[in-house]
Amino acid sequence: MADCIFWISLTYLLLILFAENRFRWKYSLIVQFFVGWLILELAWFHGAVNLVTLIMTIGDANDWTFKTVIGIGLSIYNMILLYQIHQQGENSKREFDKTLPIGLGDDYQDKIIPERKTLINTETRYPLWLKPFNFKSSKIDAVKNITYGPNERNTLDLYKPVTSSDKPRPVMLQIHGGGWILGYGERQGLPLRNKLVEAGWIFVAINYRLSPQHKFPAHLIDCKQALHWIKENIAQYGGDPDFIMTTGGSSGGHLCSLVALTSNHEQALLQPGFENADTSVNGCISMYGVYDFADRNHHRTDVPMIDFLEKQIMPKTLEEDPELWDLAFPIAQVREDRPPFMVVHGELDTLSFVEDAKYFVKALRETSDAPCVYTELTTTQHAMDIFWSPRCVNTVRAMHTFAEYVYSQYLQNHQTTQQKKSRTKKSQGDNPSGTSEPAAE
Repeated sequence: MADCIFWISLTYLLLILFAENRFRWKYSLIVQFFVGWLILELAWFHGAVNLVTLIMTIGDANDWTFKTVIGIGLSIYNMILLYQIHQQGENSKREFDKTLPIGLGDDYQDKIIPERKTLINTETRYPLWLKPFNFKSSKIDAVKNITYGPNERNTLDLYKPVTSSDKPRPVMLQIHGGGWILGYGERQGLPLRNKLVEAGWIFVAINYRLSPQHKFPAHLIDCKQALHWIKENIAQYGGDPDFIMTTGGSSGGHLCSLVALTSNHEQALLQPGFENADTSVNGCISMYGVYDFADRNHHRTDVPMIDFLEKQIMPKTLEEDPELWDLAFPIAQVREDRPPFMVVHGELDTLSFVEDAKYFVKALRETSDAPCVYTELTTTQHAMDIFWSPRCVNTVRAMHTFAEYVYSQYLQNHQTTQQKKSRTKKSQGDNPSGTSEPAAE
């Protein structure tokens, strides 16, 4: 055991350095993702492994060698590095505290209805990251495998609070990631699902057709079909069909952004069989998404995606059908009448490059005055929201804050509209002819 600490500590040091590496080597991007993701988001766990190894070695002092002493030093150094990484995750709250006011205004907290704000600040008995894969909740009721469309993967799972409410609940549509070729809705977005449903939301996680068997726009059509189903049926589950937001990560971030930006657009192509349905949403939260299929800003010159997209995702090459490719990437679909957006991306993401997100946000802000929050998380890889970690906890809290802000604006506008209707109705009751009376001199 004495010499084992040397090899364990050396391996960990190399993994930590690899996880924090800022260079992109096209042959190791996927490996960089997995190593970075598991080291950076589970730093406390790896620190505990180093500590246990250190304690066991100290307890076996009779067999120490020179390697043992070096291993002990490396183990202590690793624990310092891992503690710093853990603290970076904890400190991500400060990053959101800076970016939320930029996107929503310095007074954004005052614009959240008080009863909604109290739902954001709920405390837990212990840090959630101590049980990273625990998503059980007695406050959530699930309705599984609901069919929303004609295809085999047109199913959704609906999660709602176990308590009843006399008011319709806000709805979040979750679109899973997986590179458009794999994935299941029930396995992604679980931290956000728990947070929102426990705060009184209804959370709908969908499945959709996958490539390469099905080419674009099949994925987007299914997402819109699911949205149409929600608008038509969510009231019977206690949801508000007039308030639906959408979210997703990676390819799900790409698709939820397209859903938000192509509402009631190209209905013949994107809404076959439900062309007249309203497919607008009230807001979008996109995480580590892909926003430019054609790489017009040359971020992926050394590691292009176009070959993969042409072979697996798109029915035609970029040269054969540039219009369809334009329809497929969100940065080309940014419109003035877009809904509020929140975009979250990791600085070290080796699957969806952060430069792509920056240009997308730039386009969103230049084209519309609607709210747009952008947070670039330091020392963060892809998929930081999959399981509980300090960074995930802060990310989910920030996303919930953004969602409650958008919902509060909806409620206040709805209340104002109802008051205007009430005053108009009362005025017409006082003046049966329906004509306006001259103002008093």
